[in-house]
Amino acid sequence: MKNKKKTWLTVASVGLGVTAGYLLTGYLSLRYAFKRKNYKQKHATAVTHPLSEEEKNYIASLKQETLTTTSFDNLALKATFFPADIASNKVVICIHGYHSYGMLDNQYFIRFYHEHGFHVLIPDDRAHGDSEGEYIGFGYYDRLDIMQWIMRIQEYFDYQPLNIMLHGVSMGASAVLMASGEDLSSDVKCIVADCGYASAREQLSSVLKAHHIPTHIIMSSASLLSKKVIGYDFNNIDVIKQVEKSHIPTLFIHGDQDSFVDYQNVKKLYEACHAPKELFIVPGAEHCDSYITDPKGYESHVLQFTNKYFTDEKQ
Repeated sequence: MKNKKKTWLTVASVGLGVTAGYLLTGYLSLRYAFKRKNYKQKHATAVTHPLSEEEKNYIASLKQETLTTTSFDNLALKATFFPADIASNKVVICIHGYHSYGMLDNQYFIRFYHEHGFHVLIPDDRAHGDSEGEYIGFGYYDRLDIMQWIMRIQEYFDYQPLNIMLHGVSMGASAVLMASGEDLSSDVKCIVADCGYASAREQLSSVLKAHHIPTHIIMSSASLLSKKVIGYDFNNIDVIKQVEKSHIPTLFIHGDQDSFVDYQNVKKLYEACHAPKELFIVPGAEHCDSYITDPKGYESHVLQFTNKYFTDEKQ
């Protein structure tokens, strides 16, 4: 009897240890992947392709304001706003990528959009930059924050008719695509989605595999704990389902040498989209580098796309 009891206690102890290890693995993984990083990460593109002094001086010469809004869960969100120098109702809202911040990822687009008469709004996502938040939205909560920014810019212009474009890069691309499946204002005329992922779960699994880390146990545990730890189930970050509901014209952009968010993602997203759409593949471009690789082609595609869907422009 004593031996049976001892055996049972041993088995129970091992079981508890395995369970604790399983849960701890998921918890630590969630904290690592989703928690705010309190520094401004040296983004590869920004390091490899810094702006020229002339570009920096151009941006510094522009009038700029800080705009704020409040998220549905009461976070203070901040953005940098560059008003156009001319009478215009064209607005672009630029959404940045993972562990970055608005002005870092979108610095390359400011001059381009400003010289073409756009008002440029560059938010910091929740848990990034100067916006509040402990855990990253990964597009799931960001889609709702984007809706708040749309309302904020409408308020700024006293609700006059606007031509709003959403432009996202990397995680920002997935965020604007997630927003596209919501009931957005008719002021939102089109979307540019540059190198976004189709599924957060698949993207996280891909990163783990690239680092030769076993995915099944980590993803299973993290999935079980995600709602409790980060406030939402990351399995619900299904960009394809949102894109399938969208009616907003969308320009998909991706580099064919993207080694972080595989090129297959844009093919899936493009096929899922039933709204008017175009696909611009940039030969030789790595992740987030399509504009750097082919700026003229990028600008041409964006301008041609907006010209199709913007209406009643003020010049």
